[in-house]
Amino acid sequence: MKRVSLLASASVTSILAVSAVAVPAYAWHPKGTIVKYVANQTTGTTKSDANTNETAVGAAPGDVLVYTITVSNTGASSSDGLNDMADTVLTDALPTGVELVSNPATRTISENLGTITPGSSVTKTYTVKVTSETDGASITNNACFTGNSTVSDNPQSGCDVAIVKVHVPEKPPITPPTPEQPQPTALPDTGSTALTSAVSVGIAGTLGFAFNTLRLKRRS
Repeated sequence: MKRVSLLASASVTSILAVSAVAVPAYAWHPKGTIVKYVANQTTGTTKSDANTNETAVGAAPGDVLVYTITVSNTGASSSDGLNDMADTVLTDALPTGVELVSNPATRTISENLGTITPGSSVTKTYTVKVTSETDGASITNNACFTGNSTVSDNPQSGCDVAIVKVHVPEKPPITPPTPEQPQPTALPDTGSTALTSAVSVGIAGTLGFAFNTLRLKRRS
């Protein structure tokens, strides 16, 4: 009985020892976090975390959006650098439906943020334009970070999304142009010729009457 008990105890001890080895004990403790916001610059909306379709920021084709990404180290303060987050890298693969204003050909943003000390953060902003013309389309932009302790024994990583919902305004109906009225090729006769003839006849008659009167006076 004693031998069996000893064997059982030895097995439990071995299992505990293996479990202890399987779980690493970190001496360095950075704690990385990431938060991504989006704001519609065109419509003047304030920035929103916009993690769900219900909280998504509305936008129309051509609107300009501003993404704000903050990577922080919320680890406990340490004067010896044990909780610093080193080799921090931010990546953001732009989804279909938006393009970077400064360089539309760039589809993946990658930035080396360096070492972030406990209680500190690094914030980056990117301006994009909405290119989607699909009404109701959901544009999910995912930003991620990676980092580690200064001795590379405590890797850190995380991601956060910002969602934009596309709304395409209805276009007003097109009114057909009013057909132009045909213009006359010549001005109509306003009677100026007839008036001129009448005036000429009148003058001739007056002169004839005056001439006849003068002739009669001379005879008399």
